Amino acid sequence: MTTKFGPDLELPAEMRAIAEKNVAQARQAFETLFQNARETVGDTEGHFEDVRSGMKDLRQKAIGLMEANVEASFDFLHRLVTAKSPQEMMSLQAEFLSTQMKTVAEQAKAFGVEAKSLGETTVRSLDEHARTLAERLKTLAAAAAQNAQSAAQDFKSVSETAVRDAKTTAEHAASSVTPDPNQSH
Repeated sequence: MTTKFGPDLELPAEMRAIAEKNVAQARQAFETLFQNARETVGDTEGHFEDVRSGMKDLRQKAIGLMEANVEASFDFLHRLVTAKSPQEMMSLQAEFLSTQMKTVAEQAKAFGVEAKSLGETTVRSLDEHARTLAERLKTLAAAAAQNAQSAAQDFKSVSETAVRDAKTTAEHAASSVTPDPNQSH
């Protein structure tokens, strides 16, 4: 099959080869882009899963702390109900309040340390992920620019060759045309 432009112009094999090469390069660039996109989505999901897991652990810890506080309150109420005198009740209440204040302070401190650690880990992880993504995009952009520059250079070279060939053919045709003696000037 011959590819033609107009009635007698055929697409030169050199130009066809360059077009095929550029299509192959474009296909490879898009395959690389999509592979990077799939990897990035997978990495992102992994980072979010880590954050989600950390948040789940923190929620479980909070629930555990609340359960411990409620259990301590029920123990206090049980002891309060079995108290034998108002002085014992006052002593139990003072002891309970003192113990609970210390316990809650310790729990808040530990919970704060864990929440801070989760936040720092999350920020660090997302920062690393963003840097990796930026590097991937930079690499893809450089490859795309190189492919575009290569394609432009190939087309420029083929165009220059085609112009030279057309000029040579035109000059050759003009020099080989002999005037018809029967035509009037």
